[in-house]
Amino acid sequence: MEQIQGAKLLAPRFVSNWSLPWDNLRMGVKARAVVGLLPLGFVVLASALIAIAARVVGHPYFGTDPAVVAALGVGALATAAVGHATWRNDRSVGVTVVLAAWTLAAYLIVLGLAGLTGASPVARLAVGGHIPPLTLCVVTGLIARRSLLAGRASSWPVLVSVGIAGILFGAIFTLAHPGPPPFEGVSPIFDLPGPVMNAFMSLNFVWLATLLLPPALLIWSRRSDARADPGRLATAAVASFAPVCQILLCTLLGFAVEARGVSQNGGAVILLVGLGAAWPLTAVGYGLAIRGRAAPYTVSTGVLARAGSLVLGLMTAMVAICAGLFVSLGHGIGTTLAIAVSVVVVGLALRPIAARVLAAVIGEATYPIRAGTTSDRASHPPRREPSRMSPLSGREREVLRLLAAGLSNAGIAAELVLSERTIDAHLRSVFGKLELPDSKHDNRRVQAAAIWAGESHVAAQLVNAPEMKV
Repeated sequence: MEQIQGAKLLAPRFVSNWSLPWDNLRMGVKARAVVGLLPLGFVVLASALIAIAARVVGHPYFGTDPAVVAALGVGALATAAVGHATWRNDRSVGVTVVLAAWTLAAYLIVLGLAGLTGASPVARLAVGGHIPPLTLCVVTGLIARRSLLAGRASSWPVLVSVGIAGILFGAIFTLAHPGPPPFEGVSPIFDLPGPVMNAFMSLNFVWLATLLLPPALLIWSRRSDARADPGRLATAAVASFAPVCQILLCTLLGFAVEARGVSQNGGAVILLVGLGAAWPLTAVGYGLAIRGRAAPYTVSTGVLARAGSLVLGLMTAMVAICAGLFVSLGHGIGTTLAIAVSVVVVGLALRPIAARVLAAVIGEATYPIRAGTTSDRASHPPRREPSRMSPLSGREREVLRLLAAGLSNAGIAAELVLSERTIDAHLRSVFGKLELPDSKHDNRRVQAAAIWAGESHVAAQLVNAPEMKV
């Protein structure tokens, strides 16, 4: 950099990036993230050493398997990193994501200590250690929805109900359930009678049902709340399906173990590796959904559609395979043909349902037909071009038309006999559906008017185009 002293121009002096002041925003955020990850890093390292010692000294089992240690450890660190990055935009969501990372690390330590010591209390904790991270998936999804709806969602009663269901089920599953392999000899702390135990274990279904709350509520909000950003709600909805996939994977592995297709130890390893991978993916989805003005929303509809198709395709495949294994077990067929037929039938039956769910998450698109030549029409089906205005409702199209005509918010409100606040909400929804982020470098009103002018011109050409004779 050149410096001036008095009337003299001094020689340029190189300034290293490392000498930049630490109050720089980006450097400060990175420094805080590193400092925040250090304690968790020490915990993950300690848990890895405990797992190594357990495999050398104690009895090796699924909780000390290298794949489990690596998946849970890396998953905890990745989840915490996303949580610290999310903290800037929404403190409540960021705190919940970081808390989930600590539950993964704590579960890893419990698994290592259970293999090293074989103590009954630690083995008890190893039974239900997966419940807190999965319950926090639900809590994070509900908090993210409340944040995206700007506090308009009354989520606290639902949050309290989810917390109570998770605590009750976790306590009963941990204290009254038999010990996991290789701790079959660990007796339950509370030896409950069979009917009472079955009644308490029915809470399992209540807890499992709570995992469906975030995707269901996010999809419902996307379709019913015109003031919310549909793209952000769709991103959060796709992310909320990850824990549902985890539960389906657990069910699938349970059937596979009973069918003797997978060993119990191998099934547990796959399940815990899936848990370590599910939380970072969920955290990334929620983090992208609530990014603030400093980092505008940039997830395209195409990316959302591909991600949603992948997640729902996995869910469909797992449900179909579970059905095939169930048919084989329940009727004693035990043949590959019976399982394959069941998988194909159930998979085909679930495809329309998955397609409707994907349409509800991403939004159904309509496409205008492009005019073509006679030979093209004869040999190929009409080519369709995507319309950016297809997600808009009738009222939103009317508001956009008046905006393109040059009217202000007050003018549009007077023309449609609505309040300016309602017009402002419609315009926010229009900008979100047209994927026009709020930026100081762009004018969203001008961009929206240009989109209306361009697509209206194309539509007029299609309507007024003379029909070609064959």
